[in-house]
Amino acid sequence: MAMMRSDFTDLVMPLHEGVHEQTPWAMFLDRLRQRTRADGAMIDVQPANDAAVVGFASGLQTGMRGRAWQGTLRAGRVYGLEECDADAPGVGRIVRVESGDGASAWLAIWRGQRDFAAADGAVLTGLAPHLAIAVRTRQALDRHAVRDNSGAAALARAGVGWIALAQDARVLAMSAVAEATFGNGIGERLGARRGVGPVGRDAAMAIANFCQTPRDALAVPLEGRGPAAMLLLPAASIEMAMTATPAAAIGLVSTKDGGDPAMRAAVLATLHGLAPSEARFAAAIGAGASLTTAAAALGLTIETARNYSKRVYAKTRTSGQVDLVRMVSDSVARFG
Repeated sequence: MAMMRSDFTDLVMPLHEGVHEQTPWAMFLDRLRQRTRADGAMIDVQPANDAAVVGFASGLQTGMRGRAWQGTLRAGRVYGLEECDADAPGVGRIVRVESGDGASAWLAIWRGQRDFAAADGAVLTGLAPHLAIAVRTRQALDRHAVRDNSGAAALARAGVGWIALAQDARVLAMSAVAEATFGNGIGERLGARRGVGPVGRDAAMAIANFCQTPRDALAVPLEGRGPAAMLLLPAASIEMAMTATPAAAIGLVSTKDGGDPAMRAAVLATLHGLAPSEARFAAAIGAGASLTTAAAALGLTIETARNYSKRVYAKTRTSGQVDLVRMVSDSVARFG
C-alpha cells in the first residue's frame, strides 16, 4: 500500500525541512506519531565516523532504542519489533537506511499494545529513501558547521576578522571580529564610490576597484579604525556555485586585542619552562609592550622587569625584545 498524497505534505516535506531545525526532525516525528497513532516515534543516526549514535524522538520510545540488533537489520526492509527482540515490550515497526556517505539511520514507531496496520509499515517504506537523503544533508551541514566554526574560532583567537565582498563591494558576510570592528553592515558597501563610506574615502575607492578587478593581494590603509589596514584577497577559489551573488574578494583585518593574555602566558610557560610571573611578563613583551609598559601593567619595578627579561630571554633562547616578539608571533602562543 503506497503512501497517500497528503503524506508528502505532512511527512516528507517536514522530514527534509527538519535538517535545518535546532532539534532536527522534531516536527516530522510529531506528525509521524500522529499519522500512525503511535505512542512514540524516533530517528537514530549512526554518523559515518563511527561516533556515538545520536537519537531524536517524539513521545515514548524506550521500547525501541539502544538494542544491539539494530545494526543487523537489512537496509530498506521494515521489521516488526517482535522479529528483532522477543523481550521488547509492546509492538513496533522499524526500518534501517544507509545515507550513502557511510552513515546509517533507523526510523521507528512504537506502541505499548495493539499492532500497527500494514499501511503504517508502508509509510515507513515510503519514507526510507527520503530519510537517507535527509540524513546525508544533515551530515553535510554538520561537517560544514564544524569547519566554519572551528576556522572562525581560530581566527578570532588570533584577533583576525574577515569580510566577504561582492563585485560591487557589498558585504555578503563577515566574522564576529569584523562585525565588532565595522558594525553589522551586511549589504553595506565598504567600497562605495560616492560618499566617505564606513572605511574612509580613499579606502572605499581602493576596495571598490579591487572587487571589480581582483589582483593577487592589496593592503588598504583604514582611517579611524582599530586595524591599521585591510588585506584584500581574491575570492575566485571559494566555491559559490549555489550563491546568486558570488564573493569577489575577502578582506582580512587584524585587531590588537586578539587572544587571551593569561592563556598566552600559560602556553609560553608550557613551551619554555617559565615560572608563572615570567610567563606573564613574556606574554606582555611578546604582544609588543615595552619593558616600562609591561612592568607597570604587572606591578613590577623596572629593575625587577630587567631581571625578568634576562631570565625570559635565556629560557626562550631569544636575543632581546624584538626576537621575543618574533618568536611569539611564529609560535602557537600567538593564538593564546
